[in-house]
Amino acid sequence: LKRILIDELSAVAKQYGEPRRSEILYDAPGDEDDEPEEEMPDYPVTVFYTREGYFKKITPQSLRMSGEQKLKEGDAVEVQLETRNNAELLFFTSKCQVYKCRVGDFDDGKASVMGDYIAARLGMEEGETPVYMALTTDYKGHMFFLFANGKAAKVPMDAYATKQNRRKLLSAFSDKSPLVY
Repeated sequence: LKRILIDELSAVAKQYGEPRRSEILYDAPGDEDDEPEEEMPDYPVTVFYTREGYFKKITPQSLRMSGEQKLKEGDAVEVQLETRNNAELLFFTSKCQVYKCRVGDFDDGKASVMGDYIAARLGMEEGETPVYMALTTDYKGHMFFLFANGKAAKVPMDAYATKQNRRKLLSAFSDKSPLVY
Protein backbone atom coordinates (compact mmCIF):
# COMPACT_ATOMS: atom_id res chain seq x y z
CA LEU A 1 0.00 0.00 0.00
CA LYS A 2 2.82 2.35 0.90
CA ARG A 3 4.57 1.62 -2.40
CA ILE A 4 1.40 2.32 -4.42
CA LEU A 5 0.87 5.66 -2.69
CA ILE A 6 4.45 6.76 -3.41
CA ASP A 7 4.09 5.78 -7.09
CA GLU A 8 0.84 7.78 -7.41
CA LEU A 9 2.40 10.85 -5.83
CA SER A 10 5.36 10.62 -8.21
CA ALA A 11 3.02 10.43 -11.20
CA VAL A 12 1.10 13.49 -10.06
CA ALA A 13 4.35 15.39 -9.46
CA LYS A 14 5.60 14.53 -12.97
CA GLN A 15 2.34 15.55 -14.64
CA TYR A 16 1.64 18.77 -12.70
CA GLY A 17 4.97 19.68 -11.13
CA GLU A 18 6.43 23.17 -11.63
CA PRO A 19 9.36 24.94 -10.02
CA ARG A 20 8.55 27.03 -6.93
CA ARG A 21 7.30 30.52 -7.78
CA SER A 22 7.80 32.08 -4.36
CA GLU A 23 10.81 32.31 -2.12
CA ILE A 24 10.78 30.79 1.38
CA LEU A 25 12.01 33.20 4.04
CA TYR A 26 12.91 31.65 7.36
CA ASP A 27 13.90 34.91 9.07
CA ALA A 28 11.17 37.14 7.69
CA PRO A 29 11.32 40.72 8.93
CA GLY A 30 8.35 41.74 11.14
CA ASP A 31 5.72 44.13 9.90
CA GLU A 32 5.74 47.64 11.27
CA ASP A 33 2.25 46.95 12.69
CA ASP A 34 3.58 44.01 14.72
CA GLU A 35 5.84 46.20 16.85
CA PRO A 36 5.05 45.94 20.55
CA GLU A 37 3.11 48.78 22.13
CA GLU A 38 5.16 51.55 23.63
CA GLU A 39 5.90 50.82 27.27
CA MET A 40 4.26 52.92 29.93
CA PRO A 41 6.82 55.29 31.47
CA ASP A 42 7.85 54.03 34.91
CA TYR A 43 8.32 56.63 37.62
CA PRO A 44 7.12 57.05 41.21
CA VAL A 45 3.73 58.64 41.89
CA THR A 46 1.29 58.98 44.78
CA VAL A 47 -2.33 58.12 44.00
CA PHE A 48 -5.39 59.44 45.79
CA TYR A 49 -8.88 57.95 45.69
CA THR A 50 -11.79 59.68 47.42
CA ARG A 51 -15.06 58.49 48.92
CA GLU A 52 -17.01 60.32 46.18
CA GLY A 53 -15.11 58.43 43.43
CA TYR A 54 -12.43 60.91 42.37
CA PHE A 55 -8.92 59.79 41.45
CA LYS A 56 -5.69 61.71 40.94
CA LYS A 57 -2.01 60.93 40.74
CA ILE A 58 0.73 63.31 41.76
CA THR A 59 4.48 63.06 41.21
CA PRO A 60 6.70 63.35 44.31
CA GLN A 61 8.02 66.74 43.17
CA SER A 62 4.51 68.22 42.90
CA LEU A 63 3.47 66.63 46.17
CA ARG A 64 6.38 68.26 48.05
CA MET A 65 5.46 71.71 46.75
CA SER A 66 1.73 71.43 47.40
CA GLY A 67 -0.34 72.04 50.45
CA GLU A 68 -3.71 70.53 51.15
CA GLN A 69 -5.53 68.29 48.68
CA LYS A 70 -8.44 69.99 46.92
CA LEU A 71 -11.61 67.94 47.34
CA LYS A 72 -15.30 68.32 46.66
CA GLU A 73 -17.19 69.62 49.70
CA GLY A 74 -17.98 66.72 52.04
CA ASP A 75 -15.51 64.40 50.27
CA ALA A 76 -12.52 62.75 51.94
CA VAL A 77 -9.45 60.82 50.78
CA GLU A 78 -10.05 57.08 51.31
CA VAL A 79 -6.85 55.73 49.75
CA GLN A 80 -3.45 57.37 49.46
CA LEU A 81 -0.71 55.07 48.13
CA GLU A 82 2.80 55.52 46.82
CA THR A 83 3.26 53.43 43.68
CA ARG A 84 4.66 53.43 40.14
CA ASN A 85 3.13 54.92 37.00
CA ASN A 86 2.87 51.50 35.30
CA ALA A 87 0.86 49.83 38.13
CA GLU A 88 -2.63 48.45 37.45
CA LEU A 89 -5.79 49.89 39.01
CA LEU A 90 -8.91 47.84 39.68
CA PHE A 91 -12.11 49.75 40.42
CA PHE A 92 -14.81 47.56 41.99
CA THR A 93 -18.31 48.91 41.42
CA SER A 94 -21.78 48.83 42.93
CA LYS A 95 -22.92 46.51 40.11
CA CYS A 96 -20.40 43.75 40.95
CA GLN A 97 -18.06 44.63 38.09
CA VAL A 98 -14.40 45.61 37.91
CA TYR A 99 -12.94 48.24 35.62
CA LYS A 100 -9.22 47.88 34.91
CA CYS A 101 -6.79 50.57 33.83
CA ARG A 102 -3.25 51.65 34.54
CA VAL A 103 -2.10 54.54 36.66
CA GLY A 104 -0.36 55.95 33.57
CA ASP A 105 -3.73 56.26 31.79
CA PHE A 106 -4.37 59.32 33.98
CA ASP A 107 -2.58 62.65 33.62
CA ASP A 108 -0.20 63.80 36.34
CA GLY A 109 -2.06 66.22 38.58
CA LYS A 110 -1.52 68.63 41.40
CA ALA A 111 -2.98 68.91 44.88
CA SER A 112 -4.92 71.98 43.73
CA VAL A 113 -7.08 69.98 41.24
CA MET A 114 -9.95 67.73 42.19
CA GLY A 115 -8.94 64.84 39.92
CA ASP A 116 -10.88 62.62 37.51
CA TYR A 117 -14.37 61.34 38.33
CA ILE A 118 -13.89 57.58 37.84
CA ALA A 119 -17.46 56.69 36.82
CA ALA A 120 -17.35 59.16 33.91
CA ARG A 121 -13.71 58.54 32.98
CA LEU A 122 -14.08 54.75 32.70
CA GLY A 123 -17.53 54.84 31.09
CA MET A 124 -19.47 53.10 33.82
CA GLU A 125 -23.14 52.28 33.35
CA GLU A 126 -25.80 54.70 34.55
CA GLY A 127 -26.28 54.36 38.30
CA GLU A 128 -23.03 52.42 38.70
CA THR A 129 -20.52 53.87 41.14
CA PRO A 130 -17.04 52.80 42.22
CA VAL A 131 -16.98 51.36 45.75
CA TYR A 132 -13.32 50.37 46.11
CA MET A 133 -9.97 50.84 44.38
CA ALA A 134 -7.27 48.17 44.45
CA LEU A 135 -3.75 48.69 43.12
CA THR A 136 -1.45 45.90 41.92
CA THR A 137 1.70 45.30 39.94
CA ASP A 138 1.78 41.50 40.08
CA TYR A 139 -1.76 40.28 40.94
CA LYS A 140 -0.55 38.58 44.11
CA GLY A 141 -2.60 38.48 47.28
CA HIS A 142 -6.35 38.33 47.78
CA MET A 143 -9.49 40.47 47.79
CA PHE A 144 -11.72 39.96 50.82
CA PHE A 145 -15.43 40.77 50.46
CA LEU A 146 -17.92 41.11 53.34
CA PHE A 147 -21.65 40.89 52.58
CA ALA A 148 -24.78 42.05 54.42
CA ASN A 149 -25.96 38.46 54.97
CA GLY A 150 -22.92 37.81 57.18
CA LYS A 151 -20.98 35.85 54.57
CA ALA A 152 -17.49 36.62 53.32
CA ALA A 153 -15.51 35.71 50.22
CA LYS A 154 -11.76 35.54 49.64
CA VAL A 155 -10.82 35.86 45.96
CA PRO A 156 -7.23 35.56 44.69
CA MET A 157 -6.08 38.72 42.90
CA ASP A 158 -4.87 36.65 39.93
CA ALA A 159 -8.56 35.97 39.17
CA TYR A 160 -8.66 39.56 37.87
CA ALA A 161 -5.55 39.25 35.67
CA THR A 162 -6.36 39.06 31.96
CA LYS A 163 -4.35 38.02 28.92
CA GLN A 164 -6.13 40.47 26.63
CA ASN A 165 -6.49 44.16 27.24
CA ARG A 166 -10.01 43.96 28.67
CA ARG A 167 -11.12 46.96 30.66
CA LYS A 168 -14.37 45.65 32.13
CA LEU A 169 -14.78 42.39 34.03
CA LEU A 170 -18.35 41.23 34.65
CA SER A 171 -19.50 39.30 37.74
CA ALA A 172 -16.33 40.16 39.63
CA PHE A 173 -17.93 39.27 42.95
CA SER A 174 -21.25 37.92 44.22
CA ASP A 175 -24.43 39.95 43.88
CA LYS A 176 -26.61 37.66 46.04
CA SER A 177 -26.29 40.01 49.02
CA PRO A 178 -25.30 43.69 49.23
CA LEU A 179 -21.61 44.35 49.69
CA VAL A 180 -20.74 45.84 53.09
CA TYR A 181 -16.96 46.07 52.66
